Amino acid sequence: MKSNARISRPPLPLLAGEGTGALLLASALLLAACGGGAKTPPADPGAVVRAIADEYMAAILDVAPFAVVYAGAGDVIDEDGAAMEDNSPRALARLRAAEDRLAPRLAKIDPASLAARADWVTWQTLTEALAAAQGMRVCEAHLWNVNHMSGWQNSFMSVADAQDVSTTVGRAEALARWRKLPAYLAQETANLRAGLSAGYSAPRRVVARVIGQLDRILAAGPEQLPYLSFAAKAGGDEKFAAAIKALAADDLAPAIAAYRDFLRDEYLPAARADLSIYALPNGKACYEAMLRQYHTAAIGAQATFARGQAAVEANRKAVIDRGGALTGGSDFADILARVKAARENRFSSERELIDWTRAMIAVTKEKSAPMFAQLPAQEMIVEPFPPSLEGTGQSSRYEPRPAAEGPATYRIATDEWADQTRGEAEIVAVHEGWPGHHLQMAAAASIEGLHPILRLLGSTAYIEGWARYSEMLAEEAGLYATGYGAVSRRAWPARGMVADPGLHVYGWTNDEVKAFV
Repeated sequence: MKSNARISRPPLPLLAGEGTGALLLASALLLAACGGGAKTPPADPGAVVRAIADEYMAAILDVAPFAVVYAGAGDVIDEDGAAMEDNSPRALARLRAAEDRLAPRLAKIDPASLAARADWVTWQTLTEALAAAQGMRVCEAHLWNVNHMSGWQNSFMSVADAQDVSTTVGRAEALARWRKLPAYLAQETANLRAGLSAGYSAPRRVVARVIGQLDRILAAGPEQLPYLSFAAKAGGDEKFAAAIKALAADDLAPAIAAYRDFLRDEYLPAARADLSIYALPNGKACYEAMLRQYHTAAIGAQATFARGQAAVEANRKAVIDRGGALTGGSDFADILARVKAARENRFSSERELIDWTRAMIAVTKEKSAPMFAQLPAQEMIVEPFPPSLEGTGQSSRYEPRPAAEGPATYRIATDEWADQTRGEAEIVAVHEGWPGHHLQMAAAASIEGLHPILRLLGSTAYIEGWARYSEMLAEEAGLYATGYGAVSRRAWPARGMVADPGLHVYGWTNDEVKAFV
């Protein structure tokens, strides 16, 4: 069920005014050849949608080539193994110009005129993605891009792991790519300095966590830099090994240290203490744009908060009804405390949590099968985070991968294994794996005939909504070994809909957020 053809990166379209004389001459010759009076047949709207998708994909990959790896889309989009992310202001301007050029072209197409379902899906996805991207400009996110969860220091590791060095060309591309990292970090530093001057910064506690991550990375030594992890796959190429060693010691380690020092000595003291996005310039508009981007509905923070409160209250009642019978508790807090304290609901070690989760993944796949016509063939493995990310507040996550390259990964967070319950671990395993993220994403990736840009774009609300729904399906399939998972499943959904606006809109403190969730 793999896509019929690999899709290479299309060339960027002509800029306004570029090649104008040649285009006018070609048009004149065409009119002359047609006798001047023939009418051009109307363009196929599906072909126009696909052309717009080609152009937008090219514009995205021009700025963010790593998106292919992050989306696990290397089976349908040719990756430029020498390309580095372009975080320059000129690159951002190019991407925004492309969005402004393509959005009105797309809006002229009536989706009802699209004969092929695949073109309709592409039109809907592009319409949403372009509107969300244009709306997010108010945030100027590139000016405060320090993030302990998805920052470059974390996400670039997966790119290095996926780097192909099996050939001479691949090894040359790898060296070319990672030699550009110092320039990327220098530009990132310049962006952050510009942000400080304009009143933008990441929260101080987030910056401190990133500094801690970089400290761990640097403490391991140049030869252990995770951004060169691909070197171990190169075999006995001594020349390549020597080049990697020099690159690590002479270029990458000093550049990473300089960036770390900038964060520690200059940025951290100036970073905002307030966690709320409202503390930023245009913070209110930025928060609304973020909500719009993540859940695709322009309902706003107040409606999100109200809906979340209603859902939390309904879940609270369900916990009392189900948990009271299981634990003998009488109220919400008492029931959750009893669930947490139950000896049979605990793990004795971090290793037990990992091994238990790996065993559960096999069970969840087996019990999910009867609920679906067909499961994707791709497997999923469970791996902990690398040591450099330990103790830095990582959440468990799903990491897609092209099926032809091997299994996808459930990256399990184990920092707080002692507080993790078996019921909670069941829920997260289902959410990230079968029948959650892995089933949905691997199945979607196997559909033939879709434009490859659909692998780069997606709806967070749908993706996470499916994973939440899968938690309910898992209960119906008998995947929760004890009643604790069923109780915990009802305790936490929708709390983020309350806590997030609570923090950013309604002035909740971090302690109030922690107490609520």
